Amino acid sequence: MSTIAKPQGASATAGSLPTWTVLTQATLMTGLAGFVDAVGYTAMGHLYLSFMSGNSTQFGMAVAGHDTFVVGWAGAVIASFVLGAFLGTLVYVAASRIKMTLVLACEFVCFAAAWSLQGLLATNIALLFVSVAMGMQNAIHEAIAGASTGKSFVTGALFGVGDALARACLGRTRFAEAGANAVSWLAFIVGVTCGALTVGSLGVSLAILLAAGVLLVLLTLSFL
Repeated sequence: MSTIAKPQGASATAGSLPTWTVLTQATLMTGLAGFVDAVGYTAMGHLYLSFMSGNSTQFGMAVAGHDTFVVGWAGAVIASFVLGAFLGTLVYVAASRIKMTLVLACEFVCFAAAWSLQGLLATNIALLFVSVAMGMQNAIHEAIAGASTGKSFVTGALFGVGDALARACLGRTRFAEAGANAVSWLAFIVGVTCGALTVGSLGVSLAILLAAGVLLVLLTLSFL
């Protein structure tokens, strides 16, 4: 799991409530992950672009079933995600005050590449750039009220709800931590719903374009 990162210019510790900017950034990042997962699920034969647990399950099932097509594409998506995590972490660690902005800018470039190549190459190949972007995003997920949010996977968020509720009952944390994890999960669900509706009615290209627009909003917020 990526190191929990605090966003520049904002306080997001367990002892203080997050600013609206930090909360908006984390919610949009998680929603974006759900959105592109729906796009990948629809366009890549039930593979995901950010949910690597699901892809790993598909990979293992395909190996057992000798389905070389799914093995190849699931492996390609997983490798793309790992590459993105590698590049995103390099940028985040090497950069200074604008590390979050630089990583988001790299994500935007990946989405732009996916959109540009979607009509030139097979959709599966173009969408690998989106998976690279999702790997990058995990380098900059944020801590809100003690909860790690903004990631492209939400199993931890669901566990975090139960874990934080238990610790809050024991007086060891605030109920706000459970709330932050719950918001993260809900943001993912909303993102998946919007992604499914968008790709179903507008197609893959416009869905990628809309996701890139969300990244532009995130880029803008990173300057605040």
